[in-house]
Amino acid sequence: MHSFVRSRGLALAALSSLTLFAACEDKRIKAVDTGMTRQQLLTAIGQEAPGVDSLPNVYQRERYLINGRTYEVFFFSPTGKHAFTGIQKDTIPWKDLSPIAMIDNKVVGKGWDYLDSLYKANKIPVKQR
Repeated sequence: MHSFVRSRGLALAALSSLTLFAACEDKRIKAVDTGMTRQQLLTAIGQEAPGVDSLPNVYQRERYLINGRTYEVFFFSPTGKHAFTGIQKDTIPWKDLSPIAMIDNKVVGKGWDYLDSLYKANKIPVKQR
């Protein structure tokens, strides 16, 4: 009897954590879907961005040329801060950012699990979070 109650309690706790995590995801990231063009992506994540910006709400961007294909990763910041702007450089922990990966200007995936697998497959050093 106790193990049944304990397993139900653990299942309920896991479900609650998953629901909380899903609720915390930014609505702009939820709007991102595979197959979107680079411009569609920037429009989706650029909503509510402070001021005019060519890469709205992108904290940092990485680009790679691998086997003739362009890989680009945007690290979304809900605050609109950038890593290399102005005299003061904003510092945000990697874990607080949401990566969005593109190949040849099309979104192929988002999130840290996807980015880690993409980096490993292409022998790119994985970010420490």
